[in-house]
Amino acid sequence: EITTRLVGSEMCIRDRFEGTPYPFTLYSACLRRIMAEQKLTITRVAILKAYLIRKQYLNSNITIMLDKENTNQGYLLGRLFAVLVKIQEDANGIDTMRERYMNAASTTPATVFATVMNLSVHHAEKLSEGSKIYYEKLKQEIISKLPAGYVPAHLDLQEQGCFFIGYYHQRQDFFTSKDNNNQQNNKN
Repeated sequence: EITTRLVGSEMCIRDRFEGTPYPFTLYSACLRRIMAEQKLTITRVAILKAYLIRKQYLNSNITIMLDKENTNQGYLLGRLFAVLVKIQEDANGIDTMRERYMNAASTTPATVFATVMNLSVHHAEKLSEGSKIYYEKLKQEIISKLPAGYVPAHLDLQEQGCFFIGYYHQRQDFFTSKDNNNQQNNKN
């Protein structure tokens, strides 16, 4: 097992310097760990992004932060799912939606998104009027970029990676926006 890890690490280092695509096994193992643990870390997102860029599935100038111009279906659905989870967190202080629906949302979104969208409507009823408007605008901005509001029945492995990148970027944007607002309030 240690030898396998060393060989795998050596291959990734070689791929990094030679500019060749990273091994598919690294990418798929990363997706499996995310789904098994339902935990996104910066390292896992970086692996997904690096693999997809090297395979030329993603544009190499994809940002490290939220990309509001990205129209990849997986990326948009990941962003939308992050918004729906955030609505539940703000309304109830819990995020059972992520635990219950994340794997299905990233693989077979058509089976899940109608349910989670309906749940978000009920969660949003508990929010202040300003928060309701903010989240509704954010949902509409994301949905408007999907072709005719279409949610695909299945996401392939590349789009699943994009889903998790979009989810991670949107979640980080929530925290960044909150930090920026707190800094502005402290200056005043």
